[in-house]
Amino acid sequence: MMAIQSTVRATPGNRPTGIEILDKKLEGGLPEGSLVCIYANPISMPEAFLYHFASVVKTYYFVTSRPAEYVKVNIENMGFSADNIEFVDVFSQYYMNEYGQFVIIDSYRDKEIFDFVDHQLNRIQEKGGVFNVIFDSISFFLKLDVPVGMKEWLVNKLYIHAKQTNNIYCIYLMKGVHPSEIVNMVLEVSDVIFDIDTEILGDRVVSKLSIPKIRNRKPMLETFKYFIGEGVQIDTSRDIA
Repeated sequence: MMAIQSTVRATPGNRPTGIEILDKKLEGGLPEGSLVCIYANPISMPEAFLYHFASVVKTYYFVTSRPAEYVKVNIENMGFSADNIEFVDVFSQYYMNEYGQFVIIDSYRDKEIFDFVDHQLNRIQEKGGVFNVIFDSISFFLKLDVPVGMKEWLVNKLYIHAKQTNNIYCIYLMKGVHPSEIVNMVLEVSDVIFDIDTEILGDRVVSKLSIPKIRNRKPMLETFKYFIGEGVQIDTSRDIA
């Protein structure tokens, strides 16, 4: 299967999303050095957007809800190449022991997984270069039984690393699972917000995308319908007023 690639050239200071029509509307892509929040209903298949982002450039992909090997299969089955993706398997680090068995009770693991991620982020920053970092998802960390300050620390660390490296750091935040103060904290820190949702209208399932926030740039005023085919397909013929 041929891997999906963007043909849009980014203007200086922009990083393509890998979604060609969207990159044209964004004049080449998203501002480099941005913390991008994919704020989405899980049934909208927001991971497809993350797969596009990962197809553009070397990517460090933090997986939390499934083992990395299965996420890699999903990426390739959607038509993307995983050759430039380095997976950071938070799932296995958190849920599995050294014998490959599920950890049932461990009162220290919530704190320890933050230490693991801190080490990985510092390692990535030290390596340098041009890359994307993807957290699929940040919601995993926001639901852990740790002080709120640790959750704020992680979001702010990602924001600062994006600025220091001038790369894109992308976090997927699930709708409907967090207290409003946590959601607002994440959305306030984020430079760019992709607001993604799906609703059932009669016998149709309609997925919609808007980008209401792009820091230091005019937000996009359109709301787009999209569907999942070979990646994300933006339906520009039926823009939502």
